Amino acid sequence: MNPRRPAFTLIEMLVAMGVLLLVVGMIAHLCNSAQIVTGMGHRQMDADAQARAVFDRMAIDFAQMVRRPDADCFLKDLARPQPGNDQIAFFSQVPGYYPSTGSESPVSLVAYRVNAARLNQLERFGAGLVWGGDSTGNPPMVFLPVRIADKWESATNQDADSHYELAGPQVFRLEYYYVLKGQEAGGGAFASVLTETPWDTRIQGIAGVPDHTAADGLRDVAAIGVVIAVMDPKTRALVKPEALVPLVKALEDFDPGTHAQPGALEARWQEAVNASGLPGTAISGIHIYRRWFYLDPGFSL
Repeated sequence: MNPRRPAFTLIEMLVAMGVLLLVVGMIAHLCNSAQIVTGMGHRQMDADAQARAVFDRMAIDFAQMVRRPDADCFLKDLARPQPGNDQIAFFSQVPGYYPSTGSESPVSLVAYRVNAARLNQLERFGAGLVWGGDSTGNPPMVFLPVRIADKWESATNQDADSHYELAGPQVFRLEYYYVLKGQEAGGGAFASVLTETPWDTRIQGIAGVPDHTAADGLRDVAAIGVVIAVMDPKTRALVKPEALVPLVKALEDFDPGTHAQPGALEARWQEAVNASGLPGTAISGIHIYRRWFYLDPGFSL
């Protein structure tokens, strides 16, 4: 007879195979988790890059804004609120799309809007102005009482216009407000405040102090705060366009009574996103950003 040789029993083989399967499963789970984390990181970077590009473009436009009492700006205020996505238009000393005829001026009409007809994407209007206007009817820079909306309707509505370009394809919500300067008037001190009106209404009715009832070159405004909601490209593919409509409405407008503190509006937006009912993967792909664009270089809050 042959001598007995040592070998694994059937039970030992089954246990070894079970341990091997367990190790393989753990490795697969770790790889899957790493892939998810890496994917979320890439999506975050995509949104960050989009927000940075939009804010950098806005910074240039706001820094060169023409701030004259006789130069109109299309801004929201108490008499002209803008529910939902905001629009803004102003003259700025930046290049634009110039007409083929006429002598180019250093001023352009700049506007920003989120176009609902374009799948809720951020657009920028950049009409380079020429001295005296051009033959196609585009006017030069206009001065009060002539307003931007009188001569450049497409800069203040949702109509299509060749001067618009896609500035933020992933930006689906735009809101802005004003940071007013602190000032003293009538023996009283008024601290800097966040508001929806581009002039200081607190000094109205003070004896011996002229009322501020118009933008007047934004003399009371130290900075413009802009808040945007960005959805990265992969999340855009998951969310149907019609699902964005209730989400845009859920991201509330700026209200000084509710959002008087810096960061309050962004926090309320994040709460609305979390409660939107969208899939978790879509919620994680929505990011909210805010930047203040200082019109007064010496101001800080």
